[in-house]
Amino acid sequence: MSEHKKKKNPAAAMMMTSLAYIVLGIVTVVFPQKVLDVLCYALGGAMTVYGLFNIISFFVDREGGMYFELVIGVISTGFGIFALFSPTSIAAIINIPIGIIIIVDSIMDMKHSLTLRSLGMKKWWIPFIIAIVMIMFSLTTIFFTNIFGALLMIALGIALIYEGVSGFSLIILLSRYHKEYDRNQRMIDAEATDIN
Repeated sequence: MSEHKKKKNPAAAMMMTSLAYIVLGIVTVVFPQKVLDVLCYALGGAMTVYGLFNIISFFVDREGGMYFELVIGVISTGFGIFALFSPTSIAAIINIPIGIIIIVDSIMDMKHSLTLRSLGMKKWWIPFIIAIVMIMFSLTTIFFTNIFGALLMIALGIALIYEGVSGFSLIILLSRYHKEYDRNQRMIDAEATDIN
Protein backbone atom coordinates (compact mmCIF):
# COMPACT_ATOMS: atom_id res chain seq x y z
CA MET A 1 0.00 0.00 0.00
CA SER A 2 1.37 3.41 -0.96
CA GLU A 3 2.10 6.20 1.50
CA HIS A 4 -0.59 8.33 -0.15
CA LYS A 5 -3.28 5.69 0.38
CA LYS A 6 -2.24 5.20 4.01
CA LYS A 7 -2.75 8.91 4.63
CA LYS A 8 -6.15 8.95 2.93
CA ASN A 9 -7.69 5.98 4.80
CA PRO A 10 -8.12 7.72 8.19
CA ALA A 11 -9.76 10.73 6.51
CA ALA A 12 -12.14 8.46 4.57
CA ALA A 13 -13.05 6.61 7.79
CA MET A 14 -13.66 9.93 9.57
CA MET A 15 -15.91 11.13 6.73
CA MET A 16 -17.95 7.91 6.83
CA THR A 17 -18.32 8.22 10.61
CA SER A 18 -19.37 11.86 10.30
CA LEU A 19 -21.94 10.94 7.64
CA ALA A 20 -23.29 8.17 9.87
CA TYR A 21 -23.63 10.64 12.77
CA ILE A 22 -25.55 13.10 10.59
CA VAL A 23 -27.93 10.44 9.24
CA LEU A 24 -28.50 8.91 12.69
CA GLY A 25 -28.96 12.38 14.19
CA ILE A 26 -31.59 13.39 11.61
CA VAL A 27 -33.47 10.10 12.04
CA THR A 28 -33.33 10.52 15.83
CA VAL A 29 -34.71 14.07 15.68
CA VAL A 30 -37.51 13.11 13.25
CA PHE A 31 -38.42 9.75 14.87
CA PRO A 32 -37.17 9.98 18.50
CA GLN A 33 -39.47 7.30 19.95
CA LYS A 34 -38.90 4.80 17.13
CA VAL A 35 -35.12 5.23 17.39
CA LEU A 36 -35.34 4.75 21.16
CA ASP A 37 -37.32 1.52 20.68
CA VAL A 38 -34.84 0.22 18.08
CA LEU A 39 -31.86 1.05 20.30
CA CYS A 40 -33.47 -0.72 23.27
CA TYR A 41 -34.10 -3.86 21.20
CA ALA A 42 -30.60 -3.67 19.68
CA LEU A 43 -29.03 -3.37 23.14
CA GLY A 44 -31.14 -6.28 24.40
CA GLY A 45 -30.17 -8.43 21.43
CA ALA A 46 -26.47 -7.58 21.70
CA MET A 47 -26.38 -8.31 25.45
CA THR A 48 -28.23 -11.62 24.96
CA VAL A 49 -25.81 -12.77 22.25
CA TYR A 50 -22.79 -11.65 24.29
CA GLY A 51 -24.08 -13.44 27.38
CA LEU A 52 -24.87 -16.68 25.54
CA PHE A 53 -21.44 -16.58 23.91
CA ASN A 54 -19.79 -16.42 27.37
CA ILE A 55 -21.95 -19.23 28.74
CA ILE A 56 -21.29 -21.52 25.75
CA SER A 57 -17.60 -20.65 25.85
CA PHE A 58 -17.44 -21.64 29.53
CA PHE A 59 -19.05 -25.06 28.97
CA VAL A 60 -17.11 -25.80 25.77
CA ASP A 61 -13.77 -25.15 27.47
CA ARG A 62 -14.43 -26.36 31.02
CA GLU A 63 -10.72 -26.68 31.83
CA GLY A 64 -9.73 -23.21 30.62
CA GLY A 65 -13.05 -21.53 31.41
CA MET A 66 -13.43 -19.27 34.44
CA TYR A 67 -16.50 -19.05 36.67
CA PHE A 68 -16.33 -15.25 36.29
CA GLU A 69 -16.97 -15.77 32.57
CA LEU A 70 -20.06 -17.86 33.41
CA VAL A 71 -21.36 -15.25 35.88
CA ILE A 72 -20.90 -12.44 33.33
CA GLY A 73 -22.63 -14.59 30.73
CA VAL A 74 -25.66 -15.30 32.92
CA ILE A 75 -26.00 -11.63 33.98
CA SER A 76 -25.63 -10.35 30.41
CA THR A 77 -28.12 -12.89 29.04
CA GLY A 78 -30.61 -12.08 31.81
CA PHE A 79 -30.30 -8.34 31.17
CA GLY A 80 -30.57 -8.86 27.40
CA ILE A 81 -33.74 -10.97 27.63
CA PHE A 82 -35.25 -8.49 30.09
CA ALA A 83 -34.48 -5.64 27.66
CA LEU A 84 -36.04 -7.53 24.74
CA PHE A 85 -39.28 -8.22 26.61
CA SER A 86 -39.44 -4.91 28.46
CA PRO A 87 -37.64 -2.26 26.34
CA THR A 88 -39.35 0.66 28.11
CA SER A 89 -37.65 -0.37 31.36
CA ILE A 90 -34.18 0.35 29.98
CA ALA A 91 -35.14 3.34 27.81
CA ALA A 92 -33.98 5.63 30.63
CA ILE A 93 -30.38 4.37 30.39
CA ILE A 94 -30.02 4.24 26.60
CA ASN A 95 -28.70 7.80 26.69
CA ILE A 96 -25.56 6.56 28.47
CA PRO A 97 -23.92 4.74 25.52
CA ILE A 98 -24.95 7.55 23.13
CA GLY A 99 -23.50 10.15 25.51
CA ILE A 100 -20.25 8.17 25.80
CA ILE A 101 -19.96 7.98 21.98
CA ILE A 102 -20.37 11.77 21.73
CA ILE A 103 -17.78 12.31 24.49
CA VAL A 104 -15.22 10.09 22.73
CA ASP A 105 -15.84 11.85 19.42
CA SER A 106 -15.56 15.28 21.08
CA ILE A 107 -12.21 14.28 22.59
CA MET A 108 -11.06 13.39 19.07
CA ASP A 109 -12.27 16.83 17.91
CA MET A 110 -10.14 18.43 20.64
CA LYS A 111 -7.14 16.48 19.41
CA HIS A 112 -7.77 17.60 15.82
CA SER A 113 -8.11 21.21 17.02
CA LEU A 114 -4.67 21.01 18.62
CA THR A 115 -3.33 19.62 15.34
CA LEU A 116 -4.79 22.66 13.57
CA ARG A 117 -3.02 24.92 16.08
CA SER A 118 0.31 23.21 15.34
CA LEU A 119 -0.35 23.78 11.61
CA GLY A 120 -0.87 27.51 12.16
CA MET A 121 -4.66 27.96 12.25
CA LYS A 122 -5.43 31.11 14.27
CA LYS A 123 -8.96 30.19 15.36
CA TRP A 124 -8.20 26.59 16.36
CA TRP A 125 -9.64 27.32 19.80
CA ILE A 126 -13.23 27.64 18.47
CA PRO A 127 -13.74 23.91 17.66
CA PHE A 128 -11.73 23.11 20.81
CA ILE A 129 -14.15 25.05 23.05
CA ILE A 130 -17.21 23.67 21.21
CA ALA A 131 -15.87 20.14 21.80
CA ILE A 132 -15.62 20.89 25.54
CA VAL A 133 -19.21 22.19 25.49
CA MET A 134 -20.34 18.97 23.77
CA ILE A 135 -18.58 16.91 26.44
CA MET A 136 -20.35 18.91 29.17
CA PHE A 137 -23.68 18.46 27.36
CA SER A 138 -23.16 14.70 27.05
CA LEU A 139 -22.26 14.40 30.73
CA THR A 140 -25.45 16.31 31.54
CA THR A 141 -27.56 13.90 29.49
CA ILE A 142 -25.91 10.97 31.27
CA PHE A 143 -26.14 12.19 34.86
CA PHE A 144 -29.14 14.56 34.73
CA THR A 145 -31.58 12.89 32.36
CA ASN A 146 -34.57 14.59 34.03
CA ILE A 147 -33.42 18.01 32.75
CA PHE A 148 -34.31 17.01 29.19
CA GLY A 149 -37.17 14.63 29.95
CA ALA A 150 -39.04 13.55 26.82
CA LEU A 151 -36.81 15.77 24.66
CA LEU A 152 -33.71 13.74 25.52
CA MET A 153 -33.59 11.75 22.27
CA ILE A 154 -34.14 14.90 20.18
CA ALA A 155 -31.34 16.66 22.08
CA LEU A 156 -29.02 13.70 21.51
CA GLY A 157 -30.04 13.64 17.83
CA ILE A 158 -29.08 17.32 17.46
CA ALA A 159 -25.77 16.56 19.20
CA LEU A 160 -25.09 13.71 16.75
CA ILE A 161 -25.86 15.99 13.78
CA TYR A 162 -23.44 18.59 15.16
CA GLU A 163 -20.75 15.94 15.69
CA GLY A 164 -21.13 14.83 12.07
CA VAL A 165 -20.96 18.37 10.66
CA SER A 166 -18.06 19.18 12.98
CA GLY A 167 -16.23 16.06 11.83
CA PHE A 168 -16.59 17.05 8.16
CA SER A 169 -15.42 20.60 8.91
CA LEU A 170 -12.34 19.46 10.81
CA ILE A 171 -11.39 17.00 8.06
CA ILE A 172 -11.58 19.77 5.43
CA LEU A 173 -9.59 22.19 7.62
CA LEU A 174 -6.95 19.58 8.46
CA SER A 175 -6.55 18.70 4.79
CA ARG A 176 -6.21 22.36 3.78
CA TYR A 177 -3.74 23.27 6.52
CA HIS A 178 -1.69 20.12 5.90
CA LYS A 179 -1.36 21.07 2.23
CA GLU A 180 -0.35 24.65 3.12
CA TYR A 181 2.14 23.40 5.69
CA ASP A 182 3.68 20.92 3.22
CA ARG A 183 3.87 23.62 0.50
CA ASN A 184 5.58 26.08 2.86
CA GLN A 185 7.97 23.37 4.03
CA ARG A 186 8.93 22.55 0.43
CA MET A 187 9.56 26.26 -0.27
CA ILE A 188 11.79 26.53 2.81
CA ASP A 189 13.71 23.40 1.78
CA ALA A 190 14.11 24.72 -1.79
CA GLU A 191 15.43 28.07 -0.52
CA ALA A 192 17.86 26.30 1.80
CA THR A 193 19.08 24.19 -1.14
CA ASP A 194 19.57 27.31 -3.32
CA ILE A 195 21.60 29.03 -0.59
CA ASN A 196 23.85 26.00 -0.21
